[in-house]
Amino acid sequence: MTPYYPQTVIYEEKKTTYWIFMFILVFIGMMVFLVYLQTRASLGYFIILPLIGLSFGIFVTYNMAFYSVKIFDDRTIQFGFLNWNKKLQPSEINSIEEIPYHPIREFGGLGWRIGRGRKNGKWRIGYVIWLEKGIEIEATNGKYYVFGTDNPQEILSLLQ
Repeated sequence: MTPYYPQTVIYEEKKTTYWIFMFILVFIGMMVFLVYLQTRASLGYFIILPLIGLSFGIFVTYNMAFYSVKIFDDRTIQFGFLNWNKKLQPSEINSIEEIPYHPIREFGGLGWRIGRGRKNGKWRIGYVIWLEKGIEIEATNGKYYVFGTDNPQEILSLLQ
């Protein structure tokens, strides 16, 4: 039986998007306002749906606030957001390259997105933050992944 060695992180890049916290405060303010309206106007069960929607909005924006890229000592790469991330083993990667990308134009926004590829027209899954440098990975299952980074050359050199 082969012994298991825990993975150690050899490269890590983290980003915290603080402007998303402003959205969380807005959502909380709307929840407080709806609860206030419920106590003043006796809205009954009609208040439940907006509160569930606002709670979901808080959950989504909180998860998008924390973004990270990690490379482990066995050349495994993990990228994405707090609960929406992807981990790829070296055997699962066909090709990897540095690309310039524009989140709004190519993916229609920020966050976990799906968009069309520039050169081959294939659908790509994007873990998109506000950067202009990124990495595109073609996986063995035929999917393309794109994520933003500050140091694409360093990531490529660690994975090669």
